[in-house]
Amino acid sequence: MKKLKKPLKKTTKTKRQKKETVQKSIKSKNIRFLPEIKIHSTPEILIEETAHLLMQIARASVQERGRFVVALSGGSTPKGLFQHLAEEPYFSLIPWDKTFVFWVDERHVPFMDVTSNYRMTQETLLSKVPIPKEQVFPMTNGSLPVDKAAAAYEMKLRRFFEGDFMPCFDLTLMGMGEDGHTASLFPGMSQVNEQDKWVVGYFVDPEKKERVSLTFPVLNHSRLLVVLAEGIKKADRLKEVLEGPSEPPRYPIQYLRPLQGQLVFAIDALAASKLKIKK
Repeated sequence: MKKLKKPLKKTTKTKRQKKETVQKSIKSKNIRFLPEIKIHSTPEILIEETAHLLMQIARASVQERGRFVVALSGGSTPKGLFQHLAEEPYFSLIPWDKTFVFWVDERHVPFMDVTSNYRMTQETLLSKVPIPKEQVFPMTNGSLPVDKAAAAYEMKLRRFFEGDFMPCFDLTLMGMGEDGHTASLFPGMSQVNEQDKWVVGYFVDPEKKERVSLTFPVLNHSRLLVVLAEGIKKADRLKEVLEGPSEPPRYPIQYLRPLQGQLVFAIDALAASKLKIKK
């Protein structure tokens, strides 16, 4: 009588194994800072092209996965983008009823504070489009201690992305500060190197105060990362970031190294004016 063969062991990686693989990949030099650079002649064209891209990603995500999950940032360029998205044709073309909104980072302030990214987004976009309120996930209203606010937002992410070892946004909209920071991950801060938490909350300095931010492992798991930058004030730093050394990273934004997704710098001509290559 033949002996029954033992069933083959499953080779599917556990969440812990996947996490360790991600951490090793990030620490290794195999994943480099290699963004695609798209230069638009004016800020208006930059906003129009980004709006069109967002619409395309939203429709494709709904068709493929039944929903569109986006992480948004604050700032003057996103503000102009949000105003544009609330108008036709994007008001009608974007599947708002299947859109889920999260934030990349936030000042640890009440919702109605003038510096709140949520408030700006609410006033320019969310209050003007038919997106269900339960599909909008503000980051913090300033009521909890900042570290607990970060932990609470991480729990929201874990519930939403239940079963996934890491959040995966269809699109993450980013910006770049004049000091080379992105999200609320600033030069010289230990939070730049955070590998375990999905969200960090901390005091930055007396000027920037307390911030809550997604971490680089989460950001780098996005399907598409788009960094928006416009204006001559960004030109010198963009040249250093895009054409200077990045091994090891000199600026926090150079830690944007998606594992399987795509990283795009969408910038206007003034921001690109110091670059050697005009793409």
